[in-house]
Amino acid sequence: MAVATLAGTIIGVGMFALPYAASQAGFKLTLIYLFLLGIIVTVVHLIYGEIILRTKEKHRLPGYAQTYLGRWGRIAASIIFFTTLYLALLAYLLIGGEFLRVILSGWWNISSAAGVMLVAVLGFGVVFKGLKLTGFLEFALTTLLVGLILGLAGYAFKFAETANFSLLESGGDAFLPYGVVLFALAGGSAIPEIRNFFRAGKKNYLKWAIILGTFIPVLIYAVFITAVLGVSGPATSTEAVKGLLPYFGPTLIKYAALIGFLAVITSFFTIGLNINNSLIFDFKFPRALSFLLTAGAPLILFFSGFKNFISILSFSGAVLGGLEGILLILIWRRSIKKGDRQPEYSLGLGHVMVGLLVPVFVVGVLYGIIYSK
Repeated sequence: MAVATLAGTIIGVGMFALPYAASQAGFKLTLIYLFLLGIIVTVVHLIYGEIILRTKEKHRLPGYAQTYLGRWGRIAASIIFFTTLYLALLAYLLIGGEFLRVILSGWWNISSAAGVMLVAVLGFGVVFKGLKLTGFLEFALTTLLVGLILGLAGYAFKFAETANFSLLESGGDAFLPYGVVLFALAGGSAIPEIRNFFRAGKKNYLKWAIILGTFIPVLIYAVFITAVLGVSGPATSTEAVKGLLPYFGPTLIKYAALIGFLAVITSFFTIGLNINNSLIFDFKFPRALSFLLTAGAPLILFFSGFKNFISILSFSGAVLGGLEGILLILIWRRSIKKGDRQPEYSLGLGHVMVGLLVPVFVVGVLYGIIYSK
């Protein structure tokens, strides 16, 4: 369940932006981004896991920043944490509503806004019920999701044209995949939740759950990118599905939209739960107020007109994801000295490794800010 929860959180709306990013930047370059950033994100997730295991009291990112970095850390972490996760929920509402509209078309024709509201009712309803229901649904739906993705990719390969890849050897926007891939691989919000799946004496398994839960999506993304680009090539759409319509027809498009909806809703559950729990544990808000803030903020953003899917993903991944990575490294280094329990695993990363990670995030943040303008 821990592996499924982390993988289900990671495999989300970002997956459907990856083929478009590859069509703009180049197929091979995007795969290089995917595997290199996959390694980096795995290390960052392991760092977060070690921070959690070095701390007796349960927190989320703002609480750990307060514990180890003080007031400035709490403020910085709160801004990054809530902005990142609220933008993620907004992206899931946007694309989830569109997927739901496609699935229901022909039986019940609804607007995109109505689809967004249905996703919100379902997603936040599960969040309100808590971890037990979320964990069960993550396991069941993620298992189904992986099977459906592999099935779609296997079918798509029948229509793939090798000429499409030669058309995508290079593109004019070499940096675009950085932010999109980083967003698509982000799943740190699930790590404080999956810790609770392990009893005392078994928390050493958290390390392997993080490694498997992070790298399984990398492999699935690689298959998905290859399959979609092989079929639609330069005509790949921003959310991958519409570009397949001329080749697959309406029935298979509904199948693809079902995959998209499952990817969205599994991530939505854990991210919503993480926001809600942070408000309760880190900020001591009453349960009812926490839930209201969790559900209300992304809906306000939606109705305020924030609807550019690719821009949200690219900015969230490059800028906010990079800042979060830097912050986690700072918290981790302080937790080694100030932690109040012996962790079940210790990465033992040297200064050289940390020195390599930080510049990657700094460059990404700066370029992401410039690119977003």
